Amino acid sequence: MAHEIRTNDGLVLARHAAWHGLGTVVESAPNPFAALRLANLEWQVEESAHLVGVYNPGESHEFRVSTDRSKILVRSDDKSVLGVVGRDYCPVQNQTLAELAWALRDSASDEGVKIESAGSIRGGQRVWFLVQAPSIEIGARGDITNPYLMLTNGHDGGESLKAFGTGVRVVCANTYRMALGQAKDVISFRHTSGINERVETLKTTINQWFRSIETGRQFAASLAARPMTRAQVQDLWVEVIQRLDGEIPAKPTNGWEERSREQAVAGLAHMARTFDVESQRFGANLWVAANAATNWIQHVRSDYSVRAKDVGVRRFAAWNGTVADDTAEVWKVAAARA
Repeated sequence: MAHEIRTNDGLVLARHAAWHGLGTVVESAPNPFAALRLANLEWQVEESAHLVGVYNPGESHEFRVSTDRSKILVRSDDKSVLGVVGRDYCPVQNQTLAELAWALRDSASDEGVKIESAGSIRGGQRVWFLVQAPSIEIGARGDITNPYLMLTNGHDGGESLKAFGTGVRVVCANTYRMALGQAKDVISFRHTSGINERVETLKTTINQWFRSIETGRQFAASLAARPMTRAQVQDLWVEVIQRLDGEIPAKPTNGWEERSREQAVAGLAHMARTFDVESQRFGANLWVAANAATNWIQHVRSDYSVRAKDVGVRRFAAWNGTVADDTAEVWKVAAARA
């Protein structure tokens, strides 16, 4: 199952169903504590004194671990095994994620803190809350951007507690990985002694991130207010390509230069098609031109900028850092022209 949602996982979604058709869809976004209940996340992480546990309900497995150095973590509701971890591992409960989200109420809109989605995958080994941030309307024609704050946690020893901004609506394992890969400025805490005390400091930090959305809105608005001629738009795209892939060969002399030029020409054509469509809706401005470049990076260039034969592997590797870095380069170029 690509979505990795098992029978004992839960999922709640605001307004719109997920592609896989699973989960509970509610008409209005719930608050964090309602989401905790609706997503079947009210169970606790417990230490097991037994060496026999259950990975999935009805399936019993025997574990042999050194109790001097390891311990087994299980869910309190069905006793299914979450993972075998070191003795110094300190779990952070699902309730804590809900409390972190609730701590944003002073920075949220008048409607309070709302959850776009919340749930678990792999039988509860991974848990997330996706917090709605205020939508950003950019430009006179109303291009809408929906930022989110994602809070994630692992219960199997394989993932730390994280908080980061994302534009991805997380509904399953695939989008979970995509959001992690695109995330920049991730706040992360390992599950070691004192983590629950450090979580208190995280509340202040994520409130600061939530409030920083206004800075992003002002930057986007400045780009949308800058009209662009076709020549200026193409000059921006050429600079982006050359920053990422080097000079575009004017007269290729070998196979490598020919491929480089072909990729650049195809990239310019893709950006032009995207720009022509979007400029009809939102105007021929710097914001639309920059977004045409990021569209190319995320949907075309990632297929050949990451070396792997499998398309899925290339996508995942690109999400895991390189695409985000390349996208940031576009905004640097755009900012210099605002």
